[in-house]
Amino acid sequence: MTTAATAEHDDAVIRAAREVFAEQGMSAPMAEVAKRAGVGVASIYRRYPSKAELVEQVRIAGFRLVIAEAQAARAEESDPWRALSRFMHRCLREGSGIGTVLPPLEKHHAFSAEFRILQQQVAEVIEALVEDAKLAGELRADIDWTDVLLLFKHLNPTLPTGEHRRAELRARYLGLVLEGMRSEGSALRGPAPDTAEWRALCDNVEA
Repeated sequence: MTTAATAEHDDAVIRAAREVFAEQGMSAPMAEVAKRAGVGVASIYRRYPSKAELVEQVRIAGFRLVIAEAQAARAEESDPWRALSRFMHRCLREGSGIGTVLPPLEKHHAFSAEFRILQQQVAEVIEALVEDAKLAGELRADIDWTDVLLLFKHLNPTLPTGEHRRAELRARYLGLVLEGMRSEGSALRGPAPDTAEWRALCDNVEA
């Protein structure tokens, strides 16, 4: 298999796995992932020996997309609020897969070094977007970068409808959320998650 063909195969498997595990949980058979990806089950197991490894790769793919969207927003939008708004809309757009809530892995799953490196980079690029908007006086002071990441989960629940309609609803409710993130407004209840709590929530384990 050529390098291009391998990359295309991996992309198809990651997309299919994201959909299947988000819909059916970790009990979903790998045969369903293979069916949606249009590949053989054996080829998936050769590349990803376990479901846990495949789910981790789905999350890694999501991290890479988040980082790319954040970097593009900062580079292409001179206004910090527009950059933050663009970033959030792009992450939740139709088919992005970034906000997908995946099932938890085993409690003692050991994440790879690649996962941890990208996880930290996600934190850094989103923190930069948030701090830029705060310094510009456009984002309320009690919003933290961890809030932004958790909003992706809240704004993308599993719903019994197609992705097109889910994306419309995400965009609708993101519009409401962004209005609430403006610098005006009463104080939010409760503290933002700290880094340790965010990491635990990202890993789907108790803090």
